[in-house]
Amino acid sequence: MRRMTLVAAGVATIAAAVLTAPGIATAKATATATAKTTAKATGTAPRPCRASDISFYFGGLTSGLSRRTFDITLLAHDGIACTLSDTPQVSLSGPPDQTASIPLTVNGRGGKLVLRPDSPLHATVRYSKPDLPEHTLKVTTLTLAMPDHSSLSTNFYVPGETDISQGGVLITSWTTGIGLGQGEQFL
Repeated sequence: MRRMTLVAAGVATIAAAVLTAPGIATAKATATATAKTTAKATGTAPRPCRASDISFYFGGLTSGLSRRTFDITLLAHDGIACTLSDTPQVSLSGPPDQTASIPLTVNGRGGKLVLRPDSPLHATVRYSKPDLPEHTLKVTTLTLAMPDHSSLSTNFYVPGETDISQGGVLITSWTTGIGLGQGEQFL
């Protein structure tokens, strides 16, 4: 009886080893695959954009009786992929003697925006011309702030002062794809 108990215990030990070996191998393979996937994801995840990573392009100026629009295209430099927040932080400024702030609305679309050389971001800037001189604001500079708090500033489409209505400026939601931008603004 003792011999049968030892044989049964040996068979049980061998069976346990045989049955758990694939489980251990599967667990190790799963852990290795998970580690590789995690490393790959973190290694390829785009970092937040810096001012030195991108360029502005302007174009697509349209002009009606009172409404004006132009396009902004943001393009990452070669070999760079980076992210911007849902609504990149845009600000406008006027001449130093203008005390009134310039109303600005930037539409959002939700989520992070990934910027690559082959996939630029595009938005349209809309504003109205003033009807009367007392309804006039002047815009000179457009600034885009990056997630790392660096920024790019350039003229508000053209050098000098642009007269706009006191209603302010609207920037549409940023979309991926090539816009009507032309003429890079080096910053």
